[in-house]
Amino acid sequence: MVQELQLNLNILDLQHFLDLDPDTAAKDPEVLKTAQLLKKSYEQHGFVYMTGWEKLVTEDMVKGVFDYSEKLFSLPQEKKDACSYTTTAANRGYLAFGRENRATDRKETWEIGNGVTPEFPERWPEEDDIPGFKSAMSHFHLSAHTLNLRIMSLLALALQLPYDFFEPQINQRCNNLRLLHYPAAKRGEEGKGDSRLIPHTDDGTITLLWQDFTGGLEVQAPNGEWVPVVPKPRTLLVNVGDMLERWSNDSLKSTRHRAVIPPLKEGEDGEGLAKVRRSIAYFGNPNSDALIDCIPGTGEPKYKFPILAKEFYSTALSYTIEQDGKVQTKPVEA
Repeated sequence: MVQELQLNLNILDLQHFLDLDPDTAAKDPEVLKTAQLLKKSYEQHGFVYMTGWEKLVTEDMVKGVFDYSEKLFSLPQEKKDACSYTTTAANRGYLAFGRENRATDRKETWEIGNGVTPEFPERWPEEDDIPGFKSAMSHFHLSAHTLNLRIMSLLALALQLPYDFFEPQINQRCNNLRLLHYPAAKRGEEGKGDSRLIPHTDDGTITLLWQDFTGGLEVQAPNGEWVPVVPKPRTLLVNVGDMLERWSNDSLKSTRHRAVIPPLKEGEDGEGLAKVRRSIAYFGNPNSDALIDCIPGTGEPKYKFPILAKEFYSTALSYTIEQDGKVQTKPVEA
């Protein structure tokens, strides 16, 4: 197994950047240095640790979401099933074990949207079952959105674009908050091994991930080896998704990652169950009508046509084709 040190993920401190107004930040030498480190991190690995985010999403808020998540997944199964996920178009509600057709996945999740899209209503548990859950998740969704906007602005500076380049195309909060629960699990279970979540990439722009200290997240290094990404105190992980990879003309990497049962620690019983793992993922997405075209200055476009964000997510439209492993689409009216 490749050691974490060999992946060498950078740690970016956002505090100074978040303290500044946009005009000042766009000219600040320290901010511009941080922006270039972000760009380098995303070009190399697609992942970066971040600190200093508490100005917008407090530690108490994150702890509160973890506490609510524990209560949520402890509800009787019939109460969770009553809020089941109904359609990929909505992406709302409870996903039970195996609902994503991944035989080796050992997780259940709860998907929460922006709460203001009438055609895609949220699937909330009963208030009496978890008092305050709806209010807390709605507040967290808003705060994480603000943080998402600021990080995307930092990335715009890194790409030598105007500070607000991305904002008109990501400002409708079409983002998804996902609470994840990986229950205690048997090591080496037949047909599953030590897998908890199969290798995958994320779909959107960037993902903000808060994780507990159980461990088990792994990122695929360029040589194909799987490298553990160890949780660090007061950090979050922010990684590139497929949409941003395309937007950047493949200059920023959407990297495969997975969750596994971590190796035994000293004193742990190899015959016992591996610890529960919990995480909070906030998936940033463009507005549905955002036109995704290769960003200026990223070289010769690798995609023949731009694509609307809502079409990128579609798997059934007849005009999509495969070419050189990349989705191409017919021209879209801007």
